[in-house]
Formats: sequence, C-alpha cells, structure tokens
Amino acid sequence: MLRPTLKQIVIHWPRAALLISALAILPVSAHAQSASEAQGFVQASAQAAVDILQDKSLAPAVRREHMHAFLLSLLDTQRIASYTLGPAQQTASPADIAAYSDAFRDFAVIGYDAMVGAYSGETLRVTGSVQHGPGDFVVTAEVIDPSGTANGKTPPQVDFRILEENGKFFIADVNVGGVWLALAERNDI
Repeated sequence: MLRPTLKQIVIHWPRAALLISALAILPVSAHAQSASEAQGFVQASAQAAVDILQDKSLAPAVRREHMHAFLLSLLDTQRIASYTLGPAQQTASPADIAAYSDAFRDFAVIGYDAMVGAYSGETLRVTGSVQHGPGDFVVTAEVIDPSGTANGKTPPQVDFRILEENGKFFIADVNVGGVWLALAERNDI
C-alpha cells in the first residue's frame, strides 16, 4: 500500500480542505432550506386561513366548511389520534382504531372550529424555527393584534410542530400558551 508523502499532503491539503468545507456546509444549507420551507409553510397556511376567515362573500356555513376542509388538509389527524389514544392502541382492534381515528378527526375539527369562531382579525408572523430531527420542526409565530397595538405587551406566541414526509409538510401539534394541544387532548382522553 502506498502512503502519501508529507509533500503530497501539503500540496493537496488546500483542495482537500476546500472539499471538506464544502461537504460540511451542505448539511447546514439543507437544514436552513428545510427550516425556511417549514416557516414558509406555516406563514402561507396562516395567510390562507385568514383569507378564508375574512372572505365575506361566503355564507358563514360555507366559510366554516372551507375552513374545516382547509384544516383537515393541514393536520395529520391520524397521527394525532394515534398519539392521543396512547397505549390503548396496542390492544385495540384495527376496526376500533379506525373508528376512533374518525371520531377523533370530527372531535378535533369541532374543537378547532370553536377557536376559529373566536377569530377577530388576528394574523400570524413567523419569527423562527428549530429543527429537532430530519423532517421535524417547531416553527414559532406571534399572534398580531389587528389594531396593530399590543398595549405594551409581548404578542402571544404559538408554536407549530411541523413534520415533513415525502416533501409534504403537515401540522402534528400546536402549542398555545405553553400547552401542546395533542398532549392536552391525550390527557383528557
């Protein structure tokens, strides 16, 4: 086996260092891009929700139907249902799990509908994100008062747990006021 001489190492080190540096930067760039995409997903989704809520051309019942369909397109209710069911899913039949998942989906939409009913013109401003693993992000946003004033208070913060699978983002959980909703639902159920 031929071993490189010190002279060969010194001559090729700048190129090797450049290659190592480039490879070291690639994961950071991919991470930054994925985090940026997760943030963009939350911001675009929030704007789409505001657009639906503010569309006065729709009858209230139609607006509610649009919002339900939109929320179901964003939420991974199957995963959330599985999480809230907890260890009970180990002994439940597939038919019981499917029935529970369907009931949970309806329950979740009704719960989110109550929150949407309290909407009074607020918007969200994404402020950052943290990647917890491949395809697993927590995106932080502030709730912006429609009057533009926070009365000297820090705007309320909302965290979205965003998962990415096969190039598609979806919401797996939401933290409002320090409480993760899926965990609260699991405790309630």
